[in-house]
Amino acid sequence: MPWSSFPEPYRRSASFGGYALAAVLAGTEIVILALALNPNVNADYRAYYIDRTTTCLNRDAVGSYTLGETVSFRSDGAKKAAGMRVCGWSGPVADGTHSLGETSRLRLKIPPLRDSVTATLQMAAVIRPPQVTQRVMISVNGVRVHAVTLSGKEPRTVSFVVPTAALAETRILDVAFDYLDGIPPSPAASNIYKRAIKLLSFRLDPIEPG
Repeated sequence: MPWSSFPEPYRRSASFGGYALAAVLAGTEIVILALALNPNVNADYRAYYIDRTTTCLNRDAVGSYTLGETVSFRSDGAKKAAGMRVCGWSGPVADGTHSLGETSRLRLKIPPLRDSVTATLQMAAVIRPPQVTQRVMISVNGVRVHAVTLSGKEPRTVSFVVPTAALAETRILDVAFDYLDGIPPSPAASNIYKRAIKLLSFRLDPIEPG
């Protein structure tokens, strides 16, 4: 039956329904676009996926740890080290756990501490001539505690004091490694794939008074 054969009220009603449906669809598209541009997500998700201000996606990882214990980040310590690795790591393999991206993080439980502790790490630089050094900035609980420049292929032992200002009576130690000279695997590779160091071991020791 031709459209003109329908009574005028029916045609008017159908036209109104079509406009209403189009309005609903347009409104839905606007809402979807708004959510895509300003999604309601947590700060860590936004920083990694949307703003791209970090290459290290935070996750709820907290490893158990006993002061004075040396944790291997080679293949033989995979089970113990796994709980401590938050983000920015690849491995472990025989020569250590490789950094991945521009920042790596470790997080571990510690007993309440009133005094500073000494951190001792064994690390090796990832180098590719003409770049033969790697600068590493280390922070603990948001406090910058050490800077080191690694060179050569052989592992190096790095020790530094974690001051009470970084401990602040917390029972969680969050260690961040920022790499200023990370090497991308190819010119077109994203910065989340940069390589900078290999971490071989980690240890914390209380500082004896006096």
